[in-house]
Amino acid sequence: STSVYAVISMFGILGLLNLEVTAISSNFVSLMFILSISMNIHIINYYKQNYNKNHNYIFETLKKMFWPCLYTVLTTMVAFTSLIISDIKPIIDFGIIMILSLLVIITSSFLILPLFISFYPNFKSSISINFSILNTFFNLSIKFYKQIILFNIIVLIISIFGISKLNVENSFINYFKKNTDIYKGMKLIDTELGGTTPLDILITFKNENNENFNEINIDDDEILEDDELLSDDLFGQIDSNSTWFTLEKLAIIKNIHNYLENKKEIGSVQSLQSILEVANRLNKKPLTVFELSVLYNEIPENYKINLLDPYLSTEKNMVRISSRVKDSEDINRNLLINDINLYLKDNYKNLVEYKVNGLLVLYNNMLQSLFSSQIKSLGFVIVAIFIMFIILFKSIKLSILGIIPNIIASGSILGLIGLFKIPLDIMTITIAAITVGIAVDNTIHYLYRYTDNIRNNFTTNESIKMAHNTVGYAVLTTSISVAMGFSVLALSNFIPTILFGIFTSLAMIIAMLGVLLTLPTLLKVFNK
Repeated sequence: STSVYAVISMFGILGLLNLEVTAISSNFVSLMFILSISMNIHIINYYKQNYNKNHNYIFETLKKMFWPCLYTVLTTMVAFTSLIISDIKPIIDFGIIMILSLLVIITSSFLILPLFISFYPNFKSSISINFSILNTFFNLSIKFYKQIILFNIIVLIISIFGISKLNVENSFINYFKKNTDIYKGMKLIDTELGGTTPLDILITFKNENNENFNEINIDDDEILEDDELLSDDLFGQIDSNSTWFTLEKLAIIKNIHNYLENKKEIGSVQSLQSILEVANRLNKKPLTVFELSVLYNEIPENYKINLLDPYLSTEKNMVRISSRVKDSEDINRNLLINDINLYLKDNYKNLVEYKVNGLLVLYNNMLQSLFSSQIKSLGFVIVAIFIMFIILFKSIKLSILGIIPNIIASGSILGLIGLFKIPLDIMTITIAAITVGIAVDNTIHYLYRYTDNIRNNFTTNESIKMAHNTVGYAVLTTSISVAMGFSVLALSNFIPTILFGIFTSLAMIIAMLGVLLTLPTLLKVFNK
């Protein structure tokens, strides 16, 4: 009930603040519900285990749980703050919405939840569940600590190798299942109508007196003697813009046009060359430069606007070559853009100024920048959480031991994505930061209880076992419930959402094993 209240309240806040919800930030509902459930379970778990000690234990529970819950919220906020660092507005909005959601969650958990508990203070459950697996985890961490440490080192090495294989190549059409109408429609456009994703080349010609213009390859049948035709009298019949046409310029346009047409990734190509080919077929022979100049001058203005202006600006000495990329092709978009830029640089650097742009370039640049910024911000998240660990536990050693399982959890997920050659996109690229932010919650609760036991003069092994038998219940149930919550996203038709749900669920299970197996092992070996 508390979690539902928090989610509904957040909907109201978004409406009041006029914050837009996109395909990315729409996942805040499942994330918020899961995070709220997790915090509520930890509070209820502590209350149930200590209820008999004090008749009015609600207030004592809130006092005891406030600081670990506050730090779990702060560390998760740090993770989502890393999304705000990106340059992409939907990602930034997602980060802002999740930070606001976390404030609503902690407010609800410490105001609404205790209010509900006060109505039914005696939690007498008729169902008794024995989590014997917790004792199994404890025994494994104590008896097989060497093997567990070795296993984690191997996992970390494999993860680093997998991370080195990460890429952000993706396509719009592959975001949807093949049985959806969206996929079928985009596939039809891609295969039958010349491609889906626009890619344009803008070319501005330099000074035509440049001696390098003489080096342009021009077909023999295009070399026409126009000198006699272009007399002073005839020049008077056409304006200065109409004399823009030269064999060298037309040769450059044709060469680039043909280069794009010959690339397997590119479907339809449209440019001034397309119009010239139609005109030449209608004329039954190639038009001379003079004829083109006269034709350009005499063509009605409305035809010029519709046919020529999209591809030619004589005033700016500029042409545009428009193409569409086949999104269903298995291509490397970053490599394609680099190849085109390299071709233009090697062949026409001294003759023209060029610019490759369009939706393909925009999308590619977005993913490339997001990839670099998120990998860098992951380091920022880990450092920030480590500092918060030091403030909370007042121990550098304990903070190092606490952060290691979270690094392994997020690293192993990124490594798996890289090993399976799954391209990152605007959703899956945020998994690492989110995993650290959520998984660290259980680590804080576990270490908080462990240090509390140490302060009460229990040995390391006793403190670990008591933490397993108390916080361990909450860690196990929250991790399973979070994993199940994220797994619901696998029912989506949107592939990035499916991958996000699957890998985040897996990350929660790995993080749980890190808290219940790896962390106790590290505490036993390095914190005696």
